[in-house]
Amino acid sequence: MTFLQALILLMLKKLNGSRTVFSIYHLLKGKKSSQTIQDAHLLRIGQFFQFFPPLKRRTFDAAVQDLKIKGLIRETELNKYTVTPDGEKELNTYFNHRSIPQYFNGLKYQDIAIVFWKRLNLLIQVLSNAIYNKKKYYPIQSDVEVQRWVKSFLKSQKNDKEHQAKQLYQELTSIFSNNPPEDPLLFIIRLTGQNQIGMTMDQAAEHFYLDKYDYWFRFLLLIHYIIDTCINYKKQYPILYTLLSDKYRNIPLTNSTYETFLLINNGYNVSEVAKKRKLKESTIQDHIVEIVLNNSDFDISPYVNKELEQKIINVSERISPKKLKPIKETVGEVTYFQIRLALAKQGEWE
Repeated sequence: MTFLQALILLMLKKLNGSRTVFSIYHLLKGKKSSQTIQDAHLLRIGQFFQFFPPLKRRTFDAAVQDLKIKGLIRETELNKYTVTPDGEKELNTYFNHRSIPQYFNGLKYQDIAIVFWKRLNLLIQVLSNAIYNKKKYYPIQSDVEVQRWVKSFLKSQKNDKEHQAKQLYQELTSIFSNNPPEDPLLFIIRLTGQNQIGMTMDQAAEHFYLDKYDYWFRFLLLIHYIIDTCINYKKQYPILYTLLSDKYRNIPLTNSTYETFLLINNGYNVSEVAKKRKLKESTIQDHIVEIVLNNSDFDISPYVNKELEQKIINVSERISPKKLKPIKETVGEVTYFQIRLALAKQGEWE
């Protein structure tokens, strides 16, 4: 069983037939729709959000079909699957010695991880070539924004490039000496310097005798580990922290939702935000639900009063699965938006 198949099997177990298998595909791709993000939170599969954006639909479909042929999953409705007893055994065997740390969190870190890696890889290349006085070389990162950021960072530094290189080396050495989740070579082998061309993902996977999704997971695990460590100990890793500080948000939200969040915090209501942003009110409502899912302290009383919120919760506890329509029919005078907010505050619905 490949790592991709194991991952699909793991998430199908959590879905338990409540969503189509394509919800997993959208999540792995990192589709930033309200439905995908809400599913990621409420079904506890957000760790793998945006795990592999280049994933092809035919590759995903083939993996699902193979699981079905092997009898590890069975179709209960069109494109909805549950894990069979044999699938449970395979899953337990695969992940028996492979726990997934809490800091591995696609919803929280994956956007940062991509930018962080590009900046770090280019910065190391620039510093390495500067030490050897080599001025002509092709930048390892073609992303113009990344190139611009690295140039700006270097201009802002008081110390010379040799000193910066030594400090960055010390920070990486320190962080990789502190019980990393995987062999640091999985990460280091992809770095480019004056005397080394970093391997591609496929080359690195082949080098370590791993399937590419397994390698990619281990590589990402190291990046998330670095990010989480830098956020918690920023003073110990000033350069590494600077590489991600402008992208990090304590409350992880998509860019569009974050704009809504700022306006809501400034006192605008749903209609005003929708008008100001030229979006539908339903879209702004989706944003507010996303905000609540990410921040349980967010005050929902302007949208649903305490009495109605409690009534929704009481009804939802008697209804299984927690579908919105039967809750609405039982509660009576209530909107779907209010139900979603109340359940999001509780952190669950199906």
